[in-house]
Amino acid sequence: MNGQTDEQKALDAYSTAVSSAAERVGPAVVKVEPSRRRQGIGSGVIFDSSGRILTNEHVVRGASSVIVTLADGRRLPAAIVGTEPMVDIAVLQVPMKDLPVAELHSGSLKVGQLVVAIGNPYGLSWTVTAGVVSALGRELPLGRNLVLRDVIQTDVPINPGNSGGPLVDAQGRVVGITTAVMPFARGVGFAVPISTILATLARLQEMRHHDGVRLGIRAAAIEGGVLVLAVEGDSPAARASLRVQDVIVALDGRDVGSARQLAEALKRIPAGQTVELTFLRQGRKGRTTVIV
Repeated sequence: MNGQTDEQKALDAYSTAVSSAAERVGPAVVKVEPSRRRQGIGSGVIFDSSGRILTNEHVVRGASSVIVTLADGRRLPAAIVGTEPMVDIAVLQVPMKDLPVAELHSGSLKVGQLVVAIGNPYGLSWTVTAGVVSALGRELPLGRNLVLRDVIQTDVPINPGNSGGPLVDAQGRVVGITTAVMPFARGVGFAVPISTILATLARLQEMRHHDGVRLGIRAAAIEGGVLVLAVEGDSPAARASLRVQDVIVALDGRDVGSARQLAEALKRIPAGQTVELTFLRQGRKGRTTVIV
């Protein structure tokens, strides 16, 4: 006997590829828990060290708030900063920087190529499944006259809770975001390719640059006010010295209880007008004036 058989070597190589891919992307995979009438758990992946996360739009649809659990167990509030139902993609933001980041890879895929999915099927955290790319360029009807186009078909086991998690190649690079399974079908799952996602991110960024009167923050509703998750550079909020993790509690003396309520109030204020924001910082109340 002179060691392993060819079959054993092939199995070892396959196992090594799967485990290596999972180890590379695993720290950037998160659990997404939306708060809504019909509670459900999804997955997501951090793609920006400033705290931006990709998930499915249907995972957070109708949510009044979102909690994200990191791979190390930390639970953070998240703001929904962009959605695109036509491609079932949403972008979340958490108030944390220097996070582990997954690499997005928009290179070409091949049918038969090894792919790995990581997510939270049925709430079971950080589960790894593997398979191959079964087909490319598929169309997937989503109802409401929506059709996902040019999606990746895979035989990787994908179950409820996997939605929004990454589909990665053998190098641990994210090639798609898992989105759906066909009811009562076995071995048929789908993912939105990264090329589609990058185009969507560009559109969402352009929309934010033309959204009219704003403070220049990303925020999430918490009990008692609006938590600041990010402050854009050279924005009205930055010039007013607002900081990440400040909690805005009032606008011109009127209480604000949600990010949407704050945004609606700001829309009614003419550009160039000065308003007073009341906020909490480390438990202490402060006030600042902002030119919107």
